[in-house]
Amino acid sequence: MSVSSAMYSGISGLNANGEAMGVVGDNIANLNTTGFKYCAVHFEDLMPQTTSTGSGPAQVGRGTRIAEITPVWAQGSLETSADALDVAVTGTGFFMVNDTNTSVSYYTRDGNFSLDKDGYLINAHGHRVQGKAIDASTGTPSGSDTDIVINQNFSAPKVTENTEVVLNLNANASVGDTYSTAETIYDSQGNAHSLNLTYTKAAANTWTPSATLDGTYAVTITNHGGGAATDLTFNSYGTLTAGGSYDLALTTPPMSAAATVWLNMVNTTGGSTTQYAAASATNYVSQDGYGPGFLQRVSVDNDGIITGNYSNGQITPLYQFTLARFTAPNKLYREGTNLYSETEESGVPLTGAPGNNGLGKISANSLEQSNVDLANEFVHMILYQRAFQANSRIITTSDSMLEEVLALKR
Repeated sequence: MSVSSAMYSGISGLNANGEAMGVVGDNIANLNTTGFKYCAVHFEDLMPQTTSTGSGPAQVGRGTRIAEITPVWAQGSLETSADALDVAVTGTGFFMVNDTNTSVSYYTRDGNFSLDKDGYLINAHGHRVQGKAIDASTGTPSGSDTDIVINQNFSAPKVTENTEVVLNLNANASVGDTYSTAETIYDSQGNAHSLNLTYTKAAANTWTPSATLDGTYAVTITNHGGGAATDLTFNSYGTLTAGGSYDLALTTPPMSAAATVWLNMVNTTGGSTTQYAAASATNYVSQDGYGPGFLQRVSVDNDGIITGNYSNGQITPLYQFTLARFTAPNKLYREGTNLYSETEESGVPLTGAPGNNGLGKISANSLEQSNVDLANEFVHMILYQRAFQANSRIITTSDSMLEEVLALKR
């Protein structure tokens, strides 16, 4: 092998180790970049040159070059965030975001998301995060992937259809004595109304129910399922033996639309109405209606479901994040700004819900940190520096040898 070939081998070593040092520099520079994956450098030798030896032809290497720069997809540590919209993928998968200007999809491990002025969930550069809307009737994600948008609209009200009331009516009350209780119910527009229930002692162990709405409007009471209202009847142990399940006919006005409410007083979640020798009291009241509610906050669970929490007490699933994985993620194209795009070599994305089909879970109130190991990068920095110095010595030594060759002519 000639002296000039040795010089070219040294140059290849300088180029390769210089590029490797650049990779180390990029890794260290992104030590605090959310979701960043460090790259590993792999070297290969160049095609050797054949030379003659006493024992026949032999091969002598021509230097080195970088064979591949490979992202390492090891999980980064999670840092707790106070923002409910900051999320991280634990395991395999990328968030999907869409550039509204070009309609191009990108993929990222950076879950630092926020809402824009129109309610769209976006990354730091305004790309819209993708997911599936949750069907309000089934409570499951449906349809194709779409932009996640958190509307500030009011949660729809629900008219009261069922109410449960558990009382104790005083067994020592005199005939003609009354006991009244009230509760709030809602009409179809979410207006609150006061339902006033009055129980009058008609005979020993017997009470007659009556009701008014908003203190003015009489309410017709029938047995639940039909028939004239049966009085509340108790046995000698104070146990309700008849009555206690009624339909209340609520009319307009004051209701926004006519409605029927089932009043149940026996075998409820809070027990059954009794007649004991104690002061009459209301022990339990429950009803299933509610008024309109504004969005107070959103939350995300480990299945990637985004839930809206409303002022009327309703907790409504809105969207589920869609994650993507690739057969060859090392072949994804790095776009910068923590984004990747698919290539022919990476294959098409396989998408699905978090936790399914090999995809990772979602960690709420968290951000994935860079997986760069600073100590490991310093070790590689020293190795590449020493290799660079050694290759520079090859060049200077080859230069000295060439000077000796030129000196022979003098």
